[in-house]
Amino acid sequence: MKTGVAATAGFVALCGCVAPASAGPIEDQIIRNVIQNILQNVRDQIQSRKVLPAPGMLRFSAEESEFDNRNPFAAQGSDNPFAALAYAKSPVLKAPPMAVAPAPLWIYGVNAVGSEDLSRSFGTVSSTSTGTGAFDVTKIGIFTASDALTFVATGSDSWSHTSGFTFSDSNTPSGSGTLAYTNGGFSTDFTVTASWTRTTLIGLGIVGTVPDTSSLSYTDNVQYKYDLPYSVFIEPTVGVTYTELYTANFGMKTGDSTEVHGGARIGTQMKWMGFVVEPQISGAVFKVVDQSGIVAAPGLPPGFGGVPVAVAGVTETGLGGRGSAKVNVIWTDHFSSYFEGHGSGVAGTKTQGFVATQTIGGSVGLRYTW
Repeated sequence: MKTGVAATAGFVALCGCVAPASAGPIEDQIIRNVIQNILQNVRDQIQSRKVLPAPGMLRFSAEESEFDNRNPFAAQGSDNPFAALAYAKSPVLKAPPMAVAPAPLWIYGVNAVGSEDLSRSFGTVSSTSTGTGAFDVTKIGIFTASDALTFVATGSDSWSHTSGFTFSDSNTPSGSGTLAYTNGGFSTDFTVTASWTRTTLIGLGIVGTVPDTSSLSYTDNVQYKYDLPYSVFIEPTVGVTYTELYTANFGMKTGDSTEVHGGARIGTQMKWMGFVVEPQISGAVFKVVDQSGIVAAPGLPPGFGGVPVAVAGVTETGLGGRGSAKVNVIWTDHFSSYFEGHGSGVAGTKTQGFVATQTIGGSVGLRYTW
């Protein structure tokens, strides 16, 4: 086995077909995509309705008005609208004001999402299936009557098969926690994701398991949603993701990377057969601006077989892009679902000359709130 590993390492070093280990595994991007879909649904739900303040809640002076919408004529010095028509002596029976129930100040949601993705790189093809469960809770009314704080917890598992120069099977369970704040069109979110990967490698005379790896990633995003005519909106966003790679169970750090990204989401809302349909498209560009650590052949984790692949020089990724199209359907006040198709790719590298990874996939999600 050691002979096969050494031969493989030598082959990789000679051909130069390497990829940065810190480019970000596809599983991490899948989880970040699921989290963003949940946060988008929460933001759209909050921003599309008028939230009434709870009894006793303090309001800013800008929210106060001399106009009493429960008695509009009081502002004009008349408590009876018929007085101006010389009917002041006539008894007028007024209907009691309608009681308006305040919007709930807490929103709870459970989510189930399934994803399928296909990734191609130099000489390798990887297919990944991911199942994700998530729970979110939102508190409305933090600093104002209508802002909100949301917490999202996810648990997922990914199964990946890679074929090409080598054949391998990987299993990547992961968990994440997200804290998001929304105030009008403004929103921001911060996510921490932890993942563990176990890989079995078969090919080139190598049969066995690869040392387990783990990773931590931190993602921060800022968005602002602009409402346009005809129920159309556009939501620009910018953010950064920092990823750390470790040996099994966050033992020794083997590398890290920093990615910056920016883009926008645009969508609308319409009625169809009594249901609310929300088609949306989004796009973003990204670039890994800083990275360090071990590099490995496409489809192989760093240090496969216990032997790191030594490559001279520093590999720098080119500019990348992501895009998606989603249709969200709100079936009832509590239940919704969505289907999304997405893809991503990187322009290439400035050294080593290999073609970077291209990925396409789709996901289906179900959401229930109360």
